[in-house]
Amino acid sequence: MFGAFLNKSQHPAEVSHELHSVGLSGGLAASGEGEMEEVEEEVIFAREFSMPSRHTFSMPPVERLLDKWLDGQEVIVDPFAGQSARGTITNDLSLNSPAQSHMLADGFVEQLDVIADAVLFDPPYSPRQISECYQQVGMPCGKESTQSAALYKRVKDGLHKILRPGGIAICCGWNSVGFGITRGYELLEVLLVTHGAAHNDTIVTVERKS
Repeated sequence: MFGAFLNKSQHPAEVSHELHSVGLSGGLAASGEGEMEEVEEEVIFAREFSMPSRHTFSMPPVERLLDKWLDGQEVIVDPFAGQSARGTITNDLSLNSPAQSHMLADGFVEQLDVIADAVLFDPPYSPRQISECYQQVGMPCGKESTQSAALYKRVKDGLHKILRPGGIAICCGWNSVGFGITRGYELLEVLLVTHGAAHNDTIVTVERKS
């Protein structure tokens, strides 16, 4: 829903900087003698440039990542859809969004009765952005409403409940926390989207639920 904000004076062309892959997660495989031995699986790391946009999924590097990981996924839940049509079950608080529902994201995920193949998590990235979302729809917004860490946890917990084992979770934000190993997720890919000047990078993680 929110990436960095547009600054058209920066970087007139998209520049791609692919980084190396690093083995971070382990698994088991049969050796030549029929015994099981531990092997490393590679986590893909990449860094690419894109002009900043409040519509995260419209940035070309993120579009390519979504094309790759959402291919063949039939039920995709997006509680912060904004203007995106990537999800098959969508929500956004703003009435200007074409999303199917217009609820608070935590309430939206709690009432879902589906089994998802993939979930998307692209919330407002800061308390200020959360406050702006409330103000746009005329809802009161106190200090408790803008606690982003608490909001993120409630929505992630709700998405975790409906995501099938082996399902894909894609998170966007200013950190690479994702859904995490505590919930039982394997990290598959990390994309850093740099925007130049003093903009924060947009960080995208792709994980698989065990």
